[in-house]
Amino acid sequence: MNPRPDPATVDDILELACRAPSVHNSQPWTWRVYDTRVDLYADYSRQLVYADPQRRDLVVSCGAALHHFVAAAEALGWASRVRRTPDPCEERFLASIRLAPAPKPPDSQEVLDAIAHRRTDRRRLSSWPVPLEQLLALAAAGNHWGAQVLPVSEDTAKARLTRLTARADELQRRNPNYLSELNASTTYWSDSGVPVGHIPRIGRVGGSDALNRRFPNGVLDDPAHEGRPSADGMLLITTSSDDTVSRLRAGEALSAVWLQATRSGLSVVPLSQALEVAETRRTLQTEVLHDVASAQLVLRVGWLPMKRRELTRTPRRFLDDVRSRP
Repeated sequence: MNPRPDPATVDDILELACRAPSVHNSQPWTWRVYDTRVDLYADYSRQLVYADPQRRDLVVSCGAALHHFVAAAEALGWASRVRRTPDPCEERFLASIRLAPAPKPPDSQEVLDAIAHRRTDRRRLSSWPVPLEQLLALAAAGNHWGAQVLPVSEDTAKARLTRLTARADELQRRNPNYLSELNASTTYWSDSGVPVGHIPRIGRVGGSDALNRRFPNGVLDDPAHEGRPSADGMLLITTSSDDTVSRLRAGEALSAVWLQATRSGLSVVPLSQALEVAETRRTLQTEVLHDVASAQLVLRVGWLPMKRRELTRTPRRFLDDVRSRP
């Protein structure tokens, strides 16, 4: 019989898993802990009704937490065997994870450091270009988790994704309920949401830097302008279909890409707007992907300026609020 992890070890893994990125930092997950098993559930009470009516972002967020859990467990000496959507009669039940002792990988400390230092930084990027080799390496890290991560290197394709994201943002802002929901997601202090200290002040930014300015009420200053336009790369996370497992896999790929980017010193900002609006999602599907895959998320990747203030951690819900032991 395999030794079971003690409760403190499971809590350590869960604390790290809950550092995962989530849409508007909503942290829409709960966990149930058994002897050698941990179950992941979606928390529909934290759904963003107007930004995410189909719960795509919610399930992608849970997928990111699932990958963070697996990565943290492995780094702490526990292998994970995952069953995704194990009960078709319970749509909130997203994954069941069984833990067994295993040797720590050689890069375990680097993985733990990446989880600790990962941030969503929406400030203006530097003018340093992202080499295609870097984008391919990030895509390979995500592809291991059952999604397809496509580097977008052509200027024409990048411009199209930028226009679609901007168009979706424009359409969303015409809805006063969406704006109220967006305002509610920005906080001065809470256990969730995006702190105003992590949101750049409204100011003049051009190109794809403008895509980072989704949230209002920011008080964060951009680094000094370099005098040259920002440079970035883009990744498109796709899946073979658009069911719950696909969205979960997309979230796992997102987490894998982001942790690898953090280890490489790169900044990642997810751009979900074009997938949240029917018009732009349809255009992306037909004109960018030609209906050969289902788009799940656009990622903007780049280098932050050297002269910038490091961001603090965003707040997280207390573990007792998201973890139960039947």
